Amino acid sequence: MGFEFSKVFGPTDSVAGAKTTVGSAVVLPPGQHVIRRIRVSKGNVVNTKECAGVITLEVTGVDGTYQYAYGNGTGGATNGGPGGPAEIIECMVSAPGGATLTVSVTDAEVATAVLVSLEFFTGSGRVDSYATGGAGKDPAAATLLEVGTITVTKAGRIKQIRYACGQLVDAKSCSGKLELKVPGLAGPFEFAVGNGASGATLGGAALADVIDVDIPVGTNVIVTVNVTYTDAMDSATVSLAVA
Repeated sequence: MGFEFSKVFGPTDSVAGAKTTVGSAVVLPPGQHVIRRIRVSKGNVVNTKECAGVITLEVTGVDGTYQYAYGNGTGGATNGGPGGPAEIIECMVSAPGGATLTVSVTDAEVATAVLVSLEFFTGSGRVDSYATGGAGKDPAAATLLEVGTITVTKAGRIKQIRYACGQLVDAKSCSGKLELKVPGLAGPFEFAVGNGASGATLGGAALADVIDVDIPVGTNVIVTVNVTYTDAMDSATVSLAVA
């Protein structure tokens, strides 16, 4: 696969808790292309707003589900964190010439000037990615929360977990435990997530947790995702890449 081109979508201000198209849908140029990498950047200029969300890619005529958790932490107008690099998401999405490609985000809360760039290579390929959680999935302190369930529609192996969450109250811990329940497998599949502290007065955005794994999963198997934190958190969001 050789690099062909890269396309930017946006900037677009997202709508809290709603699927928001970034920029406009485009018709892909002739040829057989595959999207291998996503870069996403966004701002947050309002105090006590979360940064967790999901990016969705949709290509007409292409099978599969392509949803990716991104973002972490909080952003603030009074004392925000320093700017950082765009978040990078590895993916594998066939994008044939003539198909219509739409990029959208579903953010837990509003974000300013969301931009998404996609990097196209020659060839084809498919790695599904499924998301669950988001706005309203708020972990309580010292309490297990079921973030959601994911039905895997094509058997394979879970290769990567992406996880994002927020914290809007000052002087609270952001570290927790993420757990996958996979029917037919004993496990356990438990992972440490999060880091640092963030708050309404002094906050900052961060990149999603990215966990590389190799867990077999069958067709139509329902995976359950749970999280547990010492302190309360906001909008737990997770995606699973299955190859």
